[in-house]
Amino acid sequence: MGVLEMKLQFCEKILALRMEHGLILPELARRSGVPLTMLEELDRGVVPESMMVDDAWRLSKVFGCELAELFR
Repeated sequence: MGVLEMKLQFCEKILALRMEHGLILPELARRSGVPLTMLEELDRGVVPESMMVDDAWRLSKVFGCELAELFR
């Protein structure tokens, strides 16, 4: 699997978990501390260049999963 496929898989996982938890983007931003604009890009299938590992870690904590699960 290439980098582009991994990025798309990450975005799809974030969207699926957000839907599963019934969270709208502003609520996920509030709970995670990840900027709303960054979450909007993820929803469109784009991993922002400014996204850091700690952003993904904060999302994993909101979803109650391990960080690695976001990449599966």
